[in-house]
This record gives sequence, structure tokens and C-alpha cells, in this order.
Amino acid sequence: MEHTMKAAVLTKFGGSDAFEMRNVPVPSVGPREVRVRVQATAVNPLDYQIRRGDYAEYVPLPAITGHDISGVIEETGADVSEFAVGDEVYYTPLIFGAQGSYAEQHVANVDLIARKPKNLSHEEAASLTLVGGTVWEAFETRAQLRAGETILIHGGAGGVGTIAIQVA
Repeated sequence: MEHTMKAAVLTKFGGSDAFEMRNVPVPSVGPREVRVRVQATAVNPLDYQIRRGDYAEYVPLPAITGHDISGVIEETGADVSEFAVGDEVYYTPLIFGAQGSYAEQHVANVDLIARKPKNLSHEEAASLTLVGGTVWEAFETRAQLRAGETILIHGGAGGVGTIAIQVA
């Protein structure tokens, strides 16, 4: 018997009707990967931009999109020692070139995932991965901010802005 899962598959670019619920194969796990049962995901501006076709050249259809995951590890690859079956994790999948979060299960390289904080629900954790990563990249990588420095955040609204204010 083939193992399948349900996924919201983007079959065309457009509105919310561009998704179709399908049974698709459960992804296999490589040596440094884990398979996660998705407990929660989120919708970001990136998600609706992809859906409407803004990045059509990077998203061959049909595609499983989505960029936030909180879930529970169900399988680990042969070379994974950092995580175990049953661990609660959260992360942002690769943005282009890989399956996204709008599915019952997801496979990711262990370098992408982190343990979900125990004080956060899966819904709360899934709401933080893409926006939190965006803030971290902006502050740490691009601005190279250090403790004690001052930052001005213009238009601190939306997911990224509200997290940026709290982190700052």
C-alpha cells in the first residue's frame, strides 16, 4: 500500500480557488532529514504573492506551498542524532525549490529546524517562523546590530513589524 497524505496543492495561479485538496505521496526522508507531522502553519504575504503568481518562474505547478511549520517529528534519517521521534519542532521550509507547509507531513534538513519552545502552542510557534527569521536576518545579518545600539523601525505593523519591535 502506498503511503499518502492530504495536501493543499496549488494547481494554477490566482485566488484561493487555485488550491485543490489532493492525496499525494508522503515524502521520503534522507540521511540528514526529518519527517514532521504538521500541527500548524500560517499564511504570510509571501504565500498569497506566490499563489497569485508573483514568483511564477520559481514555482513550477502543481506545487505545495506554505512557509511556516510547527509539528512533531515522526521519522528521522539515518544520520540524525540532534532530534528524535516525538520532538516538537518549528521552522520555515525552503522558500523555493521544495515542498511547503500546506500538507499533513513535511520533510526538512535538520539544519532548518529548531525545538519548539514549550511555552508556545503549535499555532503560536507556526506564526513566528517566517517573520521571526526575516527579523533576525534584517537585524543580525544585514544591519549587524549589537546590544546597546538604537534602531528606528518605521511602520512597525504586520507580522514582521510587530516582531521587530519586540526583538528590538
